[in-house]
Amino acid sequence: MLRNKWILLFLFLLLAVGIYFLFFRTSVNSWKIVNHPPLAAGPVAAFGDSLTAGYGSGGAGKDYPSVLSTLIGREVINLGVNGDTVTKAFSRIGELEALSPSMVILFLGGNDFLRRANLDESFAALREMVKRIQSGGALVFLVGIEGLPLLAPVGKRYFEAAKTTGAVLVPDILRDILGNGSLMSDGIHPNGEGYRIMAGRIAKTMRPYLR
Repeated sequence: MLRNKWILLFLFLLLAVGIYFLFFRTSVNSWKIVNHPPLAAGPVAAFGDSLTAGYGSGGAGKDYPSVLSTLIGREVINLGVNGDTVTKAFSRIGELEALSPSMVILFLGGNDFLRRANLDESFAALREMVKRIQSGGALVFLVGIEGLPLLAPVGKRYFEAAKTTGAVLVPDILRDILGNGSLMSDGIHPNGEGYRIMAGRIAKTMRPYLR
């Protein structure tokens, strides 16, 4: 009798988990994507901090936007600036808007985390930045960071930011790169091989949206 109760309890829990995943858990990029296809006809642009600029890559052409350009067969304009936080990047968004980009790869937030900024404020600003870029007709690819257990809560914030704004999420871009000495130039930045892996992951996410 007791055994039957345990079996019934197990089946109930299994059913509950199944219902959760079927009805409540949203898979990555299953939401409505804004500006797909893009309304603007400009270039592809990468907007971000040192991880976009290519710090530590080892030379010209080894940053992820350069490698990505080769992978997708399109020019990718690199608008990365070392040290940028979300707020700092927002202050120079005019550089991006001047290009009237069709697609924007937005990769920010790491410096906010490292500098212990108020992440509620940082991600509120990031969501506003996504909406601002979308208002110009661009399709936005939001790059998320996890990579280590310490960063897992930040990864959830990227997921929610993409979901609520209708951006395409590139999740966990530094997975198996952070903490891997053979792929890092220092404790924060990838080396050329690390950036190559990042570019491959972004290209894989972008390809279904390329015309």
